[in-house]
Amino acid sequence: MLTGIHQSAAILATAIAYYVVDFRLIHRFDPLRASGTSRAWDYTVMAVIGGSIVVIQPLVLPWLGVHSDAWWGVLIQAAGIALIAAGLALTRWARIHLAQFFGERVEFQPGQYLIDTGPYAYVRHPIYSSFFMIAIGLLLINPSLTTLLVAIYIFADFTHITPGEEKLLAEKIPGYAEYMTRTGRFLPRLFKSPTGK
Repeated sequence: MLTGIHQSAAILATAIAYYVVDFRLIHRFDPLRASGTSRAWDYTVMAVIGGSIVVIQPLVLPWLGVHSDAWWGVLIQAAGIALIAAGLALTRWARIHLAQFFGERVEFQPGQYLIDTGPYAYVRHPIYSSFFMIAIGLLLINPSLTTLLVAIYIFADFTHITPGEEKLLAEKIPGYAEYMTRTGRFLPRLFKSPTGK
């Protein structure tokens, strides 16, 4: 199992990859937004602080993590890297379809309409799903108390804000309530809804 500097490097590479995609997409789509920027600086500062702690933990507090010399340890970490790569790809795919309507806070943009293309054809919140994938991937790369706490926070935070966001969108966007009946929240639905749609 990779430890120490290798774990920190993988976590840092994940953060850099995410923010490269993030900044490029914000630069591309923010000029099209009807009201301000999609950037929420309080969220960004909190993410940088939390990310820094997770990056340095394998170096300065390795005893907070679990380590195994067994062959399967590297396979678990490889699965984590694959899950992170898939999560980053899903983030990019979803944000391209969401375009200027992406925001780091719950909001409704003037002119916003129902987007049900790309990953939104399958799930209502693919960006949140991608964050869950990245959090699990980081936990597989560095099974430690710090990454576990970050993963729990990510799951709790996005699960908590989603109903309010859906309520707002159902009130403001024609067809969103019906869209909710045919798509899963974070995972694609395997079966049709009871209404047959």
